[in-house]
Amino acid sequence: MQEVIDKFIEISSIPRCSKREEKIREFMQQWAEGAGFPVKADKVGNLLITVPAGTGQQETPTIVLQGHLDMVCEKNQDSGHDFTKDPIKLVFDGDWLKADQTTLGADNGAGLAIAMFLAEDKTLIHPQLEILFTVDEETGLTGASALPAGFLSGKVLINLDSEDEGVFTIGCAGGRDSEIIFPLVYEKCPAASVHYEVKVHGLQGGHSGVNIGEQRANANVLLGRLLCRLQELPGVNIADVWGGSAHNAIPRESFAVIAAQGENVTELESLIAELQEEFREAYKNEPSLAITLRKKDEQLKKIISSGQAKRLVDLFLVAPDGVMALSKEVEGLVETSVNFATIRRENGKLKLLFSQRSDKAQSRDWLTARIESLARLAGAEVSSGNGYPGWQPDMDSDLLARAREVYGKLFGKEPLIEVIHAGLECGIIGAANEGMDMISIGPTIKNPHSPEEKLHLPSLGKVTQFARELIRSYCVQ
Repeated sequence: MQEVIDKFIEISSIPRCSKREEKIREFMQQWAEGAGFPVKADKVGNLLITVPAGTGQQETPTIVLQGHLDMVCEKNQDSGHDFTKDPIKLVFDGDWLKADQTTLGADNGAGLAIAMFLAEDKTLIHPQLEILFTVDEETGLTGASALPAGFLSGKVLINLDSEDEGVFTIGCAGGRDSEIIFPLVYEKCPAASVHYEVKVHGLQGGHSGVNIGEQRANANVLLGRLLCRLQELPGVNIADVWGGSAHNAIPRESFAVIAAQGENVTELESLIAELQEEFREAYKNEPSLAITLRKKDEQLKKIISSGQAKRLVDLFLVAPDGVMALSKEVEGLVETSVNFATIRRENGKLKLLFSQRSDKAQSRDWLTARIESLARLAGAEVSSGNGYPGWQPDMDSDLLARAREVYGKLFGKEPLIEVIHAGLECGIIGAANEGMDMISIGPTIKNPHSPEEKLHLPSLGKVTQFARELIRSYCVQ
């Protein structure tokens, strides 16, 4: 449907990184008011837009359409895009829509566009609709977690944040983040040393829940292995490290700044080339994996002390990452995982962020305890968030039965039903609103949370058509 694509294009022109949703929230408020729909906001900026029921449907139960306003803002290093003010540069490629070297924001801009279209559709027979647009979903579902009691009246919720057309999500993992805060001790940089930036790059990255079971390489993990091998060379010292972009994105790029004695340069270059081939052999699914060694013109004044650097590399090597356990109930489903997400230097300390997921709260919490123990053993501080709950599937759901029937009639085939290893706001909303009947749907989106993200346009039309008929199915005919 071109109208939905047009709305997505409009949304893509508005900056909306997580925690910076002011402009997209203002746009949505103005849209709602212009259409005559009552709108209210809570103290953190979540919006609830009420679309009055159609003629004769005032007694039909309210349906909630739900999505999130923010997007993961990630770009290739050589991109000049400024997410604070630049519109996303859209690239149409046949049936697919992509962005130019940045995330596309189809997660969850596509859901926003669908909800707006359905609200404006004058031909749609519908009960009262509550359109819930939350903030800050991508950095920990904090907007949904802050929803006040009684904000919603509807008890049927259609979440528009899934990424495979023809697949209904009815359950998801819970999550929790932990940050290890490692103290840095410096010493004077040796004289006559040559300074380099080492870069691990060219990786696929992707969603730390959806893609974690595909064994994609994590740039932070590879950087740790690289630094371990570099320490074997005499006269090589570490000055700085950083990598990753977000708690829910598998790191695509990581960096280190090192100082090496001039006589070791040839050996250093040979080791870098050797490690690149070694990593490529280990990750055949990462054909663009590369390690780049670039000489720095500016001189370093200090390096991380040798003892503290060894302790840091040890921490990198034993830090957990990837799939920890597979589900015993659902074949092929990841039960528990952790993403070694980001490395950041701040105020003389190095902050290592980990993101744990599990559909078992106990497994998530034990993994968190493991990371906290690791931090203490490394002589570091650690801080863990409260986390968010998973969403347990209900196979007897009336909404699910209705959705399966509608989808079968529309498209002549059965939808797939799944539980996913990713966080959805349904878990939080359902926990806070007893009796909420929920399902999550969405168009096909590939490689979310990375600059390779792309949206399948025909699936956008199919999901819109399906959501329209699903809403209609509740109405008095």
